[in-house]
Amino acid sequence: MHVIDLSHIIHTGMPVYPGDESANLRRTHFVNRDGFAQTILTMSSHTGTHLDTTAHLFADAPGLDCLGPDNFTGWGTVVDLTGINKPFIEPTDLTDLSDTNGLDFVLLRTGWDIHWKTDRYYADFPALSETAARFLGGLGLKGVGMDTPSPDPVHSQTLPAHIALLDHGLIIVENLTNIGELPSEGFIFCCMPLRLKDGEGSPVRAVGMTF
Repeated sequence: MHVIDLSHIIHTGMPVYPGDESANLRRTHFVNRDGFAQTILTMSSHTGTHLDTTAHLFADAPGLDCLGPDNFTGWGTVVDLTGINKPFIEPTDLTDLSDTNGLDFVLLRTGWDIHWKTDRYYADFPALSETAARFLGGLGLKGVGMDTPSPDPVHSQTLPAHIALLDHGLIIVENLTNIGELPSEGFIFCCMPLRLKDGEGSPVRAVGMTF
């Protein structure tokens, strides 16, 4: 088995979604001084590589404490969108998904993760059109992942792509990286969140596993 890390490193001062509080990791105990090491983490539940659940936008949806591990693991496929040069991904860009039998996760590879830690990362990334999001939502998947900050543009007030995906019960995994190291299909995708009481989102250590 080969495991491919699809997650950005969490560290103090890392990029965060515009308006979110900065992440801070503070070492409180040191092996040489205290005999053990310990760190306090302060960050949003939507920091770095993370997932959104339906509870992110729907008040009556179950929290992460009510969702089992099977919701976050399954067979994945990659849609290569690295040649895209327009603001929105449309259903015509997803025609390779005509057969999704046995498929759990679709990972959208745009190559945008090369802009991580630059001012451009949260600026003009390719987002999902509402129609494309509804198309993905109707495929019977567990979730959709992307190497961009969001399925909607940063300036969106109505979040139509989020709503379309979450309304179908999908999870949304944002800020993935290294998707290009995965095969186009035939791998297991795993994005386990923390089991937060009433949690609507969580950082994840996303990986792809090939056999």
